[in-house]
Formats: sequence, C-alpha cells, structure tokens
Amino acid sequence: MLTVQFCGAARTVTGSQYYLEYTAENGSKFRFCVDSGMFQVGNRLNLFKINSRVLFEAPKLDAIVLTHAHLDHCGRIPLLVNKGFGGRIYSTEATKEIAEIVMHDASRHIGEGEMAELTELTGEIRASATKLNERTGKLYDSHDVEQTMLRFRTHEYHDKFKIHPNIQVEFFDAGHILGSASVVITEISTGRNIIFSGDLGNIDKPIIQDPEMICCFPKTTHIFTETTYGDRNHPVLKPKQRLREIINTTVARKGKILIPSFSVERAQEVIYHIVSLMREGKIKNIPIYLDSPMASKVLNVVLDHPELYDKEIKSKIKNRANPLIYKKLSILETVDQSKSINGHKRSCIIIAGSGMMNGGRILKHLQFYIEDPKSSLIIVGYMAKGTLGRRILESEEEVEIEGKFHKLAIEHHKINEFSAHADQKQLVKWASSIVRDIPKADQNPPTIFLMHGETDQVQGFKKEIHARLGAKVKTYWPHFSEIVELWK
Repeated sequence: MLTVQFCGAARTVTGSQYYLEYTAENGSKFRFCVDSGMFQVGNRLNLFKINSRVLFEAPKLDAIVLTHAHLDHCGRIPLLVNKGFGGRIYSTEATKEIAEIVMHDASRHIGEGEMAELTELTGEIRASATKLNERTGKLYDSHDVEQTMLRFRTHEYHDKFKIHPNIQVEFFDAGHILGSASVVITEISTGRNIIFSGDLGNIDKPIIQDPEMICCFPKTTHIFTETTYGDRNHPVLKPKQRLREIINTTVARKGKILIPSFSVERAQEVIYHIVSLMREGKIKNIPIYLDSPMASKVLNVVLDHPELYDKEIKSKIKNRANPLIYKKLSILETVDQSKSINGHKRSCIIIAGSGMMNGGRILKHLQFYIEDPKSSLIIVGYMAKGTLGRRILESEEEVEIEGKFHKLAIEHHKINEFSAHADQKQLVKWASSIVRDIPKADQNPPTIFLMHGETDQVQGFKKEIHARLGAKVKTYWPHFSEIVELWK
C-alpha cells in the first residue's frame, strides 16, 4: 500500500513537500518525502508559523528524494534534521551543491533582531521558536545545514537506485535549473510507477538542456505535475534582443544599468546573454558587476558541471568563448567592494539580489540611482504583490526604500521572456509523453495531481489536458494536508 499526504504546494505555488508512506507485504512501513521546501508567499509572521509546522513525525522519516535546489523545494530539510530526521537524502550532485548554498543562506535569513520582532507579536511563535532551535531561535541554523549535508547521496540522471528493497528511483532532467530532476518511483515487485514532474523548465533556455520527456512506463498510476504557468503560453523568447536594446539606449545617455536577479539560475542566465552580446559586438564592453555572494557561489557550481550544459554553450566553450567567464565581469564579495562601484561616472551593469528587491545589495544601488532618469532598471523575474519590485512596475511616483522615500525617475523595464518554468503547451506535452505509453484498454486511467498552481493556472491546465487526452486521464486538485491512497 502507498499513501501520500500533500504537505505543501497544494492550492498554492510554493512549499513543495509530499509525505509518502509505503507498507510492504510483511507489514513493515517505509516513510519518505519528495521535496521539503519552504512556503514563500505571505507575510513574515504567517510564513514563519506555517514553515515551522511539520505534519508528520520527523524521527520516523526514512528518506527524502529532492527534485532540485530552489528554496521552495529544499528549504525545510534542515528543519526536519533539527527535529530528528536521520535518514538519507537523494538528489543529483549539482542539486546537492546548490542546495548547500541555498540552505546556508536560509539559515541566516531570519536574524536575531527580526526573530525578536516576531516573538513580540505572539507567544505562539515564541514557544515554537524555543522548540525549534534552542541555539538561535530560528527555524534552523548552520549546524543543522552541516548535518543535513552529511545525509546526501547523489545519483546521475538515469541511474536506477533503491531507497527501499522494493522501491526504485530514477531521475530525469527537468531542465529547470542545473541538476533539476523529474522523479520516477517504481514498486519493483509489481512495476507500478508514480511520477513527479518537479519544476519543469522552459525550452530553449541557455546553459542547461531542455526538459526531458519521460516515456516507457506503461504502469504509471499517478502523475504529480506543476501547473505554475498552466493557463498560458510564453511569448517567443527574445530576452537577448530586449537586453541589447535597453543597454544600448542607456549607455548612449551615459546611465547605469541595474538588474535585480535571483541568485540561482537567473543571475547566471543574465550574465550568459550580456557576455554573448559583448563578444558579438552588439553592446559596448562596459564593466559587469555581479554583486551577490550567493549568486557567485552558484556560478562556481555551474562552471563545475559542464557535463550538464546544452549544445550551444558547449560549442561556445569549444571555441574559447565561454559566456560565463569574461574580462569585463567582476565578482563583488565584500560590502566595501559593493559600495565602491556607486558614484562611478562611466556606464556599467550591476546584477544584484534580491530578485524581488525586498532585501539585498540591490537596495543600496537603487537608492543611489533611482532618481536618475539616465539610468535603467531591468526587471527579469516575477515581482510578488507588496514587494518593492511590484510597486516600481506599477509606476508609483515615490517608493520607500529602507525607510526613505525616493522619487521614481529611473527608467524601468520588464523582460518577461526569462521564465524558468514550462508553459501550458510544454506541460501538456510532458504529461502526454507519459500517458501515451499506458494501454488504452486500461479501465483505470492515471490520475494527474495538479500542483504548484493557483486557481486560474490549475483550471487552465485542467481544461487543456482533458481537451487533449480526454478520458485517458483523471485530474485532481488536492487540498493542503489531504491524504490520498495511491496503491492498495
């Protein structure tokens, strides 16, 4: 028997965590998770409360299978370790390396001052903080992350490995970020499968390969698929052209270019395009500053895994033109280095976190240039409601940054073509590649669980998948904490 409890990403986009309980023929139980990520949408107090809540007994958990290293997929693993989880964690090698960076960053994310503010708001949080970590009062600390890393066991794509004598796992390239995987879980004795998409990537992205289609699993009973962009299709990808236009216009008027960027995947992709444009002579060779210690660490991981690159970047490297390494690219590690670049008269490009401008070094640079109409702010990612990035996109006359109000004079642009998620067409194609191998005579079609989406996205995908596949599939949109029996 196999059951699943939806402990995250159910009727919301973040917090991926599936708790599965397998009962063998002899009655013994094996408990494992697919992902254990943080919820990231909501105010600080509610996020702390929900992220600190674990719906199962961590000491009884035997294993975790991790799809990729984004915070909303790996961010709560050290919390489980803190609460007594002592099993193994399975992932690709690149996922392990990036997850270590992400989890260490998360361990520092809520400082003691911020925690004090939270604990003053509610006794419930004060009590849970004491239970969570007596050393710091955080969800977890660097010690928990270090203990977490000791539990990792890594596998390449298409390695078939056992997490239990009767349960086999295989990773497929999800094409989302470096090392990301879709997961096929098989009961060895019967051949039955369940498949998790993880986060599926967009096609034709630089650096990494496109998402891999999964086929030849005719005994698939359940598919867990993300639906982040399930209701829409992406425009034709031309981010490089848009960057060229904005950068050239800004340089012509002697302005600076600021690019707030997420540290994992997006910063490296932006560098790839900008360096390629410079090498092709389509923009001027001006200084590029990567002002994000976390992004620079991730860049090093990317450079260490050329075996995961797509054909385009491999060809560039073969011709000694690696677009992730360039004489004009400087990595800024210290705060003093970061401060030193403001006030320069020459045009330059500054890439810094955080991606939504709700913290990080980008705020210091933005305060310096936000009232400069010659400069440009290029937004290359999603801006959640309530963030500084969203307020700028909504063209408010004044915006508050770190307690001070500034006139919004900087020219701001949004480039939508940088999405790292598959669109509706790609999601349907991925699911269809699995379903087409299931015999038509099967009277019990596979169930597709609709995950990582809000109402519009889920309903849009549901409508399209049934239009394409009809009665070949069933769909279900689970609730948070709901338990479903997968196999009897």
